[in-house]
Amino acid sequence: MQGIQVLYVSPSAGMNGNGSKEQPFRSIREAQMAVRTMIASGVTGGITVIVGGGTYTLNEPLRFGCEDSDAKNCPVIYRNAEGETPVLVGGMFLTEWEPYRDGIWTAHVPQGVRFQTLYVDGERVAKARMPATGYYHSLSIDGDGREGIGYREGEFPKGLAAEGIQAYIWPGSGEANWFAETIPVAVIDDVEHKIMFKRPSCWGIGEGSRYYLQGSLTFLRESGQFHLDEKTGVLYYRPRSGTPLDQRVVAPLMTRLLDIQGDSEEQGVSGLTITGLTLKCSDFYEDFRMMREEPGMDNAEPDENRNGIVYMRIVRSIELSHCVIRESGTCGIYLDRCAEEVRLVGNRIERVGHTGIYASGYAPGEGDFQDSIAPNQNKGHLITDNVITCGGELVGHGSGIVLYQSGDCDIAHNQISNMPRYGISMKGLRYQVMPAKLWETPVTWENHASFLFTRNNRIRHNDLSNVMTDSQDGGMIESWGIGRGNQIHGNHLHHSGIHFSFGFGIYLDDASNDVEVTHNVLDHLYQTGEGKLWMAIFSKGIGNRIINNLITNNESECAIGTQEMVGESNRDIIIESNIVSNSGNMYCHVNWSEERLAFADRNLYWRGGEAPIVSGELPAPSIGVSKVWGKLYAWESWRELQDGKFDAQTILAPIGFVDEANGDYRLVAESPAYTLGWKDIDFSKFGPRMKPDAE
Repeated sequence: MQGIQVLYVSPSAGMNGNGSKEQPFRSIREAQMAVRTMIASGVTGGITVIVGGGTYTLNEPLRFGCEDSDAKNCPVIYRNAEGETPVLVGGMFLTEWEPYRDGIWTAHVPQGVRFQTLYVDGERVAKARMPATGYYHSLSIDGDGREGIGYREGEFPKGLAAEGIQAYIWPGSGEANWFAETIPVAVIDDVEHKIMFKRPSCWGIGEGSRYYLQGSLTFLRESGQFHLDEKTGVLYYRPRSGTPLDQRVVAPLMTRLLDIQGDSEEQGVSGLTITGLTLKCSDFYEDFRMMREEPGMDNAEPDENRNGIVYMRIVRSIELSHCVIRESGTCGIYLDRCAEEVRLVGNRIERVGHTGIYASGYAPGEGDFQDSIAPNQNKGHLITDNVITCGGELVGHGSGIVLYQSGDCDIAHNQISNMPRYGISMKGLRYQVMPAKLWETPVTWENHASFLFTRNNRIRHNDLSNVMTDSQDGGMIESWGIGRGNQIHGNHLHHSGIHFSFGFGIYLDDASNDVEVTHNVLDHLYQTGEGKLWMAIFSKGIGNRIINNLITNNESECAIGTQEMVGESNRDIIIESNIVSNSGNMYCHVNWSEERLAFADRNLYWRGGEAPIVSGELPAPSIGVSKVWGKLYAWESWRELQDGKFDAQTILAPIGFVDEANGDYRLVAESPAYTLGWKDIDFSKFGPRMKPDAE
């Protein structure tokens, strides 16, 4: 049978539907079974399942495998009925409530039901915690700093039972607040003021790390929080306003709603499209470990963390488009290890516990492979025109989009905001910590990039704001230990702050080599409190090109910085034809070396007529001490270095914006930037497009 076959689903349908428009199936699962039968019987040409509006509650994930579609002979589409909104809910609605005391309400949940997060009217309700907002700061105890922490007298009630309590903590002793963990507590010693964990933290904690405790009814003192007594099955909830009788309260029952997995690397799922659905409400973990601890597994997620409302593994040519993915305990979408050419287009992803979209390939050396070619299986994705907002609600290093060992991806026209850590991150493994052998191959400097699959990615025309809200030493767009050939082009980074410690705009961190940073606009980046926006663009690594970027009206201490760190070379950087306006000093070159810059010239700088200043550690007479690093140096001293190699043609003059006061950063025809080779940036390309298929 050829031609597209159509099946219908409606949550209001009667029993024993046949999938016709007149007698639709009652559930997506029924339609799925019918699709499998049709494909097995030889149907070709394609099948479309039209899902009617309404609510579909799931008691287990919808699982799609090889038998559910066939890209070559029978592609399958699940889509919403025109003008209707099907909503898939991965939990149970709680409707039977009784007043308890002090504004707290209770409900009973079925025996065996446990959950780590709760949703009310589309928003997450926090676990009861102390302090109710913000953090305490840890004290050190004897040992390696991984077994527990000390606390100050009076922070917690005496006699507090440890059962059910978790510590949410940033390991790393104060400033190294890079990743967060949730760790079950074994003992609370209110004599010695110690909190001991049920398992060691991934890193030592020590003095000054931020943390709070959660998971006790004693902590339920503020509105907008809940506590589940798992022994009795009683849920305690203190609403922010009103009563739960007038609210839609959902207890999540699973960590995935859609689970799309092939049978083997030879039999993957292909040709499946899901469009126009809303998928919501998934659970978190009792114990969240920030990364694997084996050597070489830096930034690799433990298997138990690899979840999203939509999860894919061993897939090719899958499309998820125009869906709403929200209220996730874990990630929004997780592409695990074997996933190629996935299209994520026009989705809205919001209120997620971890990261919006996470593409995570094989870690260096992971898996039973004989070379560095076979494991390169997470690649070729199109991630475009999505709106990703309000992430990291349960994981402090939650971000908008993360690529780990994932390459050849086009990350374009997305809007990302309200993330505690990165907007977009690219991760791998730096050479200095690679094992001596990977996949049966000795590792050398000459071949080490062949093991790094986060390469040839195009990060372009994205709009990023209000990220780095709760973590340290990160950037709005960031990379670490990546492969070669990545491009960061034409993005808009704006209205985002560093609120404690330090951070950056575009951050090419350790071992970020051969990255092209061009045509980006960075404006209105700021710092609050003790936070320091050190550099708008910071480049470690080798051979990076920072060309034709607009850096304007930022509170950065410096516009562009470089640094060699942890034995990874920092050299042959090109800085050319950039506009820097009212964004701090021109450069900061930490631990300067003569090979640091291959070229730095033809830039346009303006700071109200002040001469640029360079900071760092230069072989030149200093004029002061830098707030960022090292000392301060006069512009002429900088231009005399290495026989006048740098910035001989750089111009110090007003930029010539069309209307700077109103944020119109186009240039007037007379701008001196054009004499320096400036190419206009197309401001209309930032963020999602109305018609995603048009460039």
